[in-house]
Amino acid sequence: MDGVSKLSKTTVIIADDQPLIRDGLAAILTMEEKYTIVAKTGDGLATIMQVQLHQPQLVLMDIHMPKLDGLEATKQIKAEFPDTKIIILTTFEDEEYIWEAIRYGASGFLIKGIETEKLLSTIQDCLDGRINYPNSIQLRLAQTLHSLENDEERVSKENIEPSNLNQQRDGKLDGLSIQERNIVRNLKLGKSNQAIATELFLTTGTVKNYLSVIYKKLNVSSRSETVAYLHENEL
Repeated sequence: MDGVSKLSKTTVIIADDQPLIRDGLAAILTMEEKYTIVAKTGDGLATIMQVQLHQPQLVLMDIHMPKLDGLEATKQIKAEFPDTKIIILTTFEDEEYIWEAIRYGASGFLIKGIETEKLLSTIQDCLDGRINYPNSIQLRLAQTLHSLENDEERVSKENIEPSNLNQQRDGKLDGLSIQERNIVRNLKLGKSNQAIATELFLTTGTVKNYLSVIYKKLNVSSRSETVAYLHENEL
């Protein structure tokens, strides 16, 4: 039974250049039976090496570290190990970096000094596939997405003017939702599911679900067929 318990534990690497924070987080997680700390690191390069060695399920990543900062380390880790969840350790002053972290594939954010209960719930949300944004950024994120939708609606109206009707081969693209249009635009640019997910603040699983619906609406059966269709028909 002990063997089964160990196998079911979530493996974690804690990356922070401050030993007090590293050890404090390790102490909290060690008290929870579901987690096991496989490494603690103090710089970005060491973190990447330890991830390559242990391939953990979760990394708690500080933004400001020597040798390689947490953002670049996140980018490299997600490129090599896309299934590894990364939670960014940040402060209220680091809001400008959060946008970059989202684009690089961060799965959540923890404000340093957060209460233990909130820390544990944020980690669990991350492991369950939910992205947690700090309250300070949620309004800006909502405003950005709203702006994107307004731009998309404006472009859509422009595209149905008589001068543009001859560019449309059929009406299948008209049946796509705003978010589906965002996805196919990125698909046409050759972006991967992970890149599309980070661009549109989605999970890769959600992007795959959208693609299945898009394939059905466009009457295609693969990614390559979809791209070919998009090049033949104006969106």
